[in-house]
Order: sequence, then structure tokens, then C-alpha cells
Amino acid sequence: MKLAPFIGTSPRTIPRKINQRNDGQAAVIDSYAMTAIWKHTFGRIRVDPMAHTVIVGIVNENHHWMLVVMYPHEKKTLFLDPLGEGKGKTKVCLQSTRAFMRMKGCKVSRWTCSTLPHNRQQDSTSCGVLALKFETSQKAVHELRLDIATSLLRESDDLSRLCFYCGMEEQDEEHWICCDICQQWYHHQCVQRPPVDQPYLCPGCT
Repeated sequence: MKLAPFIGTSPRTIPRKINQRNDGQAAVIDSYAMTAIWKHTFGRIRVDPMAHTVIVGIVNENHHWMLVVMYPHEKKTLFLDPLGEGKGKTKVCLQSTRAFMRMKGCKVSRWTCSTLPHNRQQDSTSCGVLALKFETSQKAVHELRLDIATSLLRESDDLSRLCFYCGMEEQDEEHWICCDICQQWYHHQCVQRPPVDQPYLCPGCT
């Protein structure tokens, strides 16, 4: 399964288009969980890699967005950074996705990380748009930004009762903990059971 035919579509539509073509099972990991994978803080990410041909996610590092595509059966990761893929970040991508796969019980020997040619970010604000749709002209970036904002407002759900890590409302264990900075609530188990008698900062605020 190659990503190149889908490089002009958003990560949310890539799995749907792949599944429509009957090329295998595809899945999306949300940006919070994908960033946790990048930082080696996996928690309880509910995805079975070997049940999917391709897994798509977007990493947020220091307010910069990057696309990560994992191919569990091919033992490889595709990494696209709107600013360009340096050796350092490519190495981080390789190590983090290998560690995630290993944690999920997958064999990771000879796992590789590569990239594809793509448009580069020309300003300091368009990385999010480009991570969603790399084959985009500078002229279309503003229109896409407005379209994304409109879609988010239209499709937003009430998230106040959901764990900000796994996105689930309830688990077998119902202990919760709140970040002292962003005030988001988490299942205690999802964030690796930090001490409840001390100030808690979630992975996004540390």
C-alpha cells in the first residue's frame, strides 16, 4: 500500500479511501495519541497495528505539525514534515514508531523510515494545513484554513465527559485526574497513574 496516490487528501480521508479500494484495513490515530507515541509515552492507545495495513497520525511538536504514516506489515514508517525532514527528526520518527510497535508485540527488526517529495511550508503558520493536505498551493492555504475552522465548529462534540487521552467516557477503573494547567481530565490509568497528592501536568503541558 503506497501513500503517494493519496498525498493530496487529508489524513482523515486516507483510511476511508484505502478501505473503499479494498486494499486493506486503514486507521487514524488522533494527534494527541500520535504525539504521545512520538514522545515514547504510549499510555493506553487502543489500536492493534497488525489489524491494519496503514495507520495515519499527525504529531504536534512545539506547535509544529508533522504527518506520520505507519505500515505495520511492511515494517516501515513514512514521515512528512512541512519544513523538511532532517536527519534528527527522521531518526526520532523511526525510534518512536519502532518503540510503539514493539510495545504492541510487533517484530521491529529492519524497520525503516523514509519520506516523499512534497510542498514545503513557506511561512510560520501553515504547517497544520500542509500536514492535512500536502499538495496545496500557497494561494489555497487561507481557504483551507477557513474550511478547517468551519468543519471543526460544525462537527465539534461535547468532550467534557471524555478522557482527553483515550477519548473514552468510561473504563473499568473510573479514577480520573485533572491537569493543573490546561484543566483537561484524564483516566488515571491512561496517564500511567501519577501521584494524586502532587501537582499533575499532562504530556501536552510538560
